Amino acid sequence: MISRRLEEIKLLMEYAVPADERQQALALLEEFSGDRIALNLFHAFYSYLPEGLDDAINGLQVIALKQGIFLLCAATGIDKYLYLVNQEQAEFLGSASNGIWDSEVLEYFGYATQEESLRSLEDLTRFPAYIAANADNNLCPICAAANGEFHTLGCPVEVCPWCGGQLTHCTCRFTITGKNRLAGEDDLELFHEQLNSKGRIPFEASQRPAYPAAGEEE
Repeated sequence: MISRRLEEIKLLMEYAVPADERQQALALLEEFSGDRIALNLFHAFYSYLPEGLDDAINGLQVIALKQGIFLLCAATGIDKYLYLVNQEQAEFLGSASNGIWDSEVLEYFGYATQEESLRSLEDLTRFPAYIAANADNNLCPICAAANGEFHTLGCPVEVCPWCGGQLTHCTCRFTITGKNRLAGEDDLELFHEQLNSKGRIPFEASQRPAYPAAGEEE
């Protein structure tokens, strides 16, 4: 739950944030209090301070975004750090000054080499500030897919290509697979194959539904 994650972060901050930076750090946390992406990054940072020293995040920037997965830069009083973040978790990648070393991350975001990522990150001022994903009109409010991208499978916003209804609510998945329920990975894989064969409907920002902010969840 969002509210539980928020309280966990506040508790971590009591032990991690320098006293003279606490007010600013809490204000930034409040700004993103309803956003899973930012909260996952905050939780990862304050759970494991990269330098082992008291520190605080004072800003976030978007380095890249693909299929609901963000490459974010967290600026702090000590350094600037890269994180791979989605709706479920955040993974620390290291200092931005060292570029990206993880080969899978490099390939995913289209960097040929670590050196190329390092050159791209030389001037961080060219990257935009992060805004809450659920408040960005160009992103799906649930899975953060960008305009023209496919939703994360299971996203309630995805439209069914067979009936035009909500893919997670219509009965087409049962009709297509011939099963009464999709019980395991094999069933889901079968449905995924059928879905791709039919042709998934990508997210259209112009048809973005109005969903309650994540912070409004109980």
